[in-house]
Amino acid sequence: MLFTFSSPLLYTVLMTDVSKFQSDIQRILKHDRQENSGKSDFMRVAADLQKLFARFTSCPETLANAVFEYWENEYIHTSSNLENEPSEENIEKLAAMLSFLENSEENYDTLTEDDWTELADIVRYEAEDLPMDTLQSLMSTLVSKGAY
Repeated sequence: MLFTFSSPLLYTVLMTDVSKFQSDIQRILKHDRQENSGKSDFMRVAADLQKLFARFTSCPETLANAVFEYWENEYIHTSSNLENEPSEENIEKLAAMLSFLENSEENYDTLTEDDWTELADIVRYEAEDLPMDTLQSLMSTLVSKGAY
């Protein structure tokens, strides 16, 4: 039996995965603060967050890493309050990017027009290494968001 992304069961699983992803980020951050006198440092947890992001997506790791690096450069390194990153808002943006990669519409409203344009550029760059069904799904979403 094949499920499509419009299947209520699969959509529920994807929603749960994104929620679990956000919960796992919070767990990593909490553990880092506990081990470092209550102070958080994104650079200490960046590699763990990137691995977590790649593990949660079914897309090739190169695409996941490129999306994560965009998020990190655009939202973390430009923050005026780096010691409090990733903020809840930025975690939600990363979760929305995970939703995009997994063909779920969860949290899309947190992504900006510039995010969609950059995601389109990343997908275009990685296109030849993506499975055709994954590429078609991502492109369909990008077209619907006006990124092409």
